[in-house]
Amino acid sequence: MDSRLPKASILHACVIKQQLTISDFEKEILQLSAAVTDHQESASQEPRGASERNEVLIRMEHELVFLKNELMALEKIDPDRICQKVEEGAVIVTDQRIFFISTSIESVDVNGKSVFGLSVHAPIYVAMKGKVKGEKIEFNGLRYQILDIF
Repeated sequence: MDSRLPKASILHACVIKQQLTISDFEKEILQLSAAVTDHQESASQEPRGASERNEVLIRMEHELVFLKNELMALEKIDPDRICQKVEEGAVIVTDQRIFFISTSIESVDVNGKSVFGLSVHAPIYVAMKGKVKGEKIEFNGLRYQILDIF
């Protein structure tokens, strides 16, 4: 019996989490944008507070673009492709945790197991890239034994 989590389920959970994060950011941007607009219409407001709110709004808009790009990257992953080594799209089962090499996503729950979305830009990915089942990874003083890759 195969005890592997379905990669399609992992991918689906990550996509949903990313979509929810994007939705939350969009709501926050709308609220902040409305507050900035309201304050700009009131000439008596202190200019420095409005300037800081504008800077926050700009940063949030940049983060929203980043989040949407990450979602597009997730949507390009083929859940039917079986990986033999640590690479983008692979699920890495270690003795410590389960990683999904995709985008930086906090842990998602899939069939009662926690899966950690890991970007190819993350320092730990550099330490594990190209490794195969049975190899060990050492990162920040922690050791991981690769039990499975798919």
